[in-house]
Amino acid sequence: MGVGPPRLDKYNKILSRLFENLALFHILKGIDGPHMVAAYAPTDVQGIRRRFLKNLCFICDYRKGGDTTTSIALESQANEIILWVAANFTPQNKVILFLNDILQQLQRDAKETEEERERLRQKLTKKCIDFAAPRLKKECKLLLRATRYCERYLQENATAVQGGGKSIERRSLLEWLPRFSANNTDTLVLCQTAYESRHDLQISSLESLSRELDVAPRETAMNIKAVRHLIGRLAERIRMPGLLIEDFLKLGPLFKSYQIKKVQAPTPAIVPPADGLRNLNSILKRILQTGDPRLEDMQSYLARLDGPLKLEEAIRSMYVEDNGQARVHSEIQVLEEFHRNQRRHHPGRFEEPESHRKAYLNWRPIELPGGWKNEHWLDQRKALAMLSSELSTAVEKQIETQQGPTPWQPDSVTNITDTMSTTSLGEVENDEVLGIGDGWSDDSASLAHMNEGEFSDESEDSDNDSDGGVGLDA
Repeated sequence: MGVGPPRLDKYNKILSRLFENLALFHILKGIDGPHMVAAYAPTDVQGIRRRFLKNLCFICDYRKGGDTTTSIALESQANEIILWVAANFTPQNKVILFLNDILQQLQRDAKETEEERERLRQKLTKKCIDFAAPRLKKECKLLLRATRYCERYLQENATAVQGGGKSIERRSLLEWLPRFSANNTDTLVLCQTAYESRHDLQISSLESLSRELDVAPRETAMNIKAVRHLIGRLAERIRMPGLLIEDFLKLGPLFKSYQIKKVQAPTPAIVPPADGLRNLNSILKRILQTGDPRLEDMQSYLARLDGPLKLEEAIRSMYVEDNGQARVHSEIQVLEEFHRNQRRHHPGRFEEPESHRKAYLNWRPIELPGGWKNEHWLDQRKALAMLSSELSTAVEKQIETQQGPTPWQPDSVTNITDTMSTTSLGEVENDEVLGIGDGWSDDSASLAHMNEGEFSDESEDSDNDSDGGVGLDA
């Protein structure tokens, strides 16, 4: 029989279990599969509204690093709607002003004829690109670096890309790539070039070349894939304003009267400090059912991994490397804003949101002052218990099958497809696997974020590849 108070109270116990499972998942698996992408077909009001909100979120995400990842939800009032805007870090006032400016321009500018819509598209494109300058500046530098690497590789390794039509493809790429490797400081021009080039035959050549060179040095494959990926990301800046106009033409009456309000980012929960029971054997016992016959074999497997990977040391270090970067994700903030304040929203027709399906160690639930005595404890306990259970099941399977971590992939999708509006969840960028720690990864939000090296001109921003969150249709 135990003596004295329990090691952790109910609140800290569930937080501790959650973070143990999150830490092991992050180390052993990392990614839960290919991107989850929602293709909102503009065939009904709901699909149009959701795509419109998603694209508003995209243009509001103006800085790499994750803090400006945005989520927007609509609240229905008697005579108006309210756009609730959340970001991983409380949105700055300039985001609200920018969003209002875009909506006002969509309302007031003429758009009856094709010529009028094109003029409006050009205005919106410039505004959006100017607003996202901190992000686009870095993306352009990354594209410049990757393109120059590819040019050097193709020039120095001619024999590796010979045979059949490979020599022709190589020459074609060498003639085509300089449009992205020139010292062009005009972001708008480079985005336009990317948009006009996104369906060139050389894009397919890059894709096939990256597959053929999968056994090449990691840096080579990564840079080839990065060129295609970054062209797609820059091209999106030209494509997006046209979609906003297209959707607004059908949604105009909805925005006849509106307000924009921001959600104040809540305080993230504090993870209980590590102690003597935070070791691999104890964690595994808590994951498995009592008496599970696999326990000893799984403990032996983790012990073997602990040597080269230093698992136990890595898990413990995660508890002390917060560095003020803990965040409550913007999507969670919006859902909690509506739930806790009983705002008018749709009756639970929830769909799984878009996701890069990664586990970042700085993500936290909302802190509950008073812990298990807080009025929101029962709601949060249920959600955290389900999440912890899913993570532990994934970790258990990963250990049992002794699989390696899932290959790295960027947070965003390249979005170079034949018909963007009909892209299925499984078709988008399953092959887009870029390297971690070389400037392409999106580990901004992770506690172990990687440096951009020579291209890092703003130390607080890592190379986050976020798509800009998701619009929540409420």
